Amino acid sequence: MKDYHTHHPSPHGGYLCAITRSDWERIAATEGMTPCFGIHPWHAHEADPAELAFELDDWLTRHPEAGVGETGLDASPRHAGTLDAQRLLLHIHLGAAFRHERIIHLHGAQAWSELLDILRERHRCGTLPRILLHAWNGSHEMAREFLQLGAFFSVGLRELSHSRAAERYARIPEGRLFPETDDHPENWARTVALLGLIRGGLA
Repeated sequence: MKDYHTHHPSPHGGYLCAITRSDWERIAATEGMTPCFGIHPWHAHEADPAELAFELDDWLTRHPEAGVGETGLDASPRHAGTLDAQRLLLHIHLGAAFRHERIIHLHGAQAWSELLDILRERHRCGTLPRILLHAWNGSHEMAREFLQLGAFFSVGLRELSHSRAAERYARIPEGRLFPETDDHPENWARTVALLGLIRGGLA
């Protein structure tokens, strides 16, 4: 089983996601990993949208195996002041992922509801790419809404250690929920074991 969302190379392979533009060269050169190019919503206010749109298309063309991300929305108090910039960059990432037929890794801290509305609208317009919701911690009811849009989910030890983890994850269908390590590759074995326990032997 591979790591479905990480910022560090993993011996298990998986999706190696960028945080800032300066990460792209490094992740593209990392063997054994699928690179994902993007700018994290925490850094959205630092980016030039026009430059990002041009570069993202160029890099996805040159790397046909690559995905898009990490991107998304973060409405937590620390980052809510940059939501307008986050939304603009999110649409740039979504558009590139759709045009190049790539999976996109989405961050949604305290913003899953708005993210769902954005993705529903793209689905209605026929411009929704394949989506993976990283660090998923929403309700089962909201998970069903995302599942109807074809979403995949990834979770790490932090999410799986929550008191409501079994309620959140046990009913997500097989093949739609995967392990991630995010910034903590040392948690891989515990993450896979705990996910398997919650899912009744998935690991």
